[in-house]
Amino acid sequence: MRFTRAGRTSLAAVSGLAVAALAACTSSGSTSTATAAAQLEKTSIVVGSLPVVDTAGLFLAEQNGYFKQAGLNVTIQPISVTPDAIPELEKGTVDVVAGANYVSFFGAAESQARNLRVIADGQSCAPDTFEVLSRKKSGINSPNDLAHKKIAVNTKNNIQTLLTNTALETAGVNPASVTYVPVPFPKMAAALANHQVDAISVVEPFITENELGAGAQPVMSTCTGPTANFAISGYFTTSSFLQKYPHTARAFQQALDRGQALADSNRSAVEEIMPHYIKGLTPNEAAVVNLGSFPTSIDETHLQRVASAMVAGHLVAANFSVGPLLFH
Repeated sequence: MRFTRAGRTSLAAVSGLAVAALAACTSSGSTSTATAAAQLEKTSIVVGSLPVVDTAGLFLAEQNGYFKQAGLNVTIQPISVTPDAIPELEKGTVDVVAGANYVSFFGAAESQARNLRVIADGQSCAPDTFEVLSRKKSGINSPNDLAHKKIAVNTKNNIQTLLTNTALETAGVNPASVTYVPVPFPKMAAALANHQVDAISVVEPFITENELGAGAQPVMSTCTGPTANFAISGYFTTSSFLQKYPHTARAFQQALDRGQALADSNRSAVEEIMPHYIKGLTPNEAAVVNLGSFPTSIDETHLQRVASAMVAGHLVAANFSVGPLLFH
């Protein structure tokens, strides 16, 4: 069920009543921190995280003490582009990358034979959580108007370009007619205003920020039809980390799943936490951000949809399977 931006604000008070109750229920049976930590091979973890809606479950898990209760000391390190964190992941200076888009990481896992693994699912998209926006009065009002235009994306050959290409094809527009320009999410508004690009492919909260702050207008949603409820991002680590610290990995996964459950069931909890880790996002903007779903387990069939779309887009080999990459 979708709600208007104005309508969502009325839900905050109602959903907020459940936050304390859910947190109390999930923590009631926890072992002591000392006992939990004694069972782990490693108690300190560094997580490189994007400042996006996808990672709300991570920050809720930290805020509510779920990691502490599992015996873990989790340090969250901000990153701007998740593929850039792969070398840090492989060196061990970062243990987990959060909010990583599946397309970039699945591509890296295959083409570069890297030992990347999915430790948890992050977020699946919903209508208007992935959009292409344009300037008002730009003449770009529909997918057909995007042909032969420049579109800003955070990174090329990632989830944005895959979803945008699919949406264009569905609308009868040749994706090859579009030029993608790499621009970090926080700088897209300026790139659009300065006519460096004709449109921007954005995720939340940048959709809301650009619509409310810069007056950008939606051209198309890229999470509908064949890409509805598409798996967007996840939490990645390395096979060597999982082999060396299996109990630590399991503890992290289970604590994160509690944060994911809170994020998925309680909108007001997400609204409250986002301004704390997303620079510049106001509480009023957080109240109207479009949210996807926050899975609490790894579903191989769900993630294989991403691989199948990548095969169709010639981003991975036809026999690519996500199964061996998943930490169940």
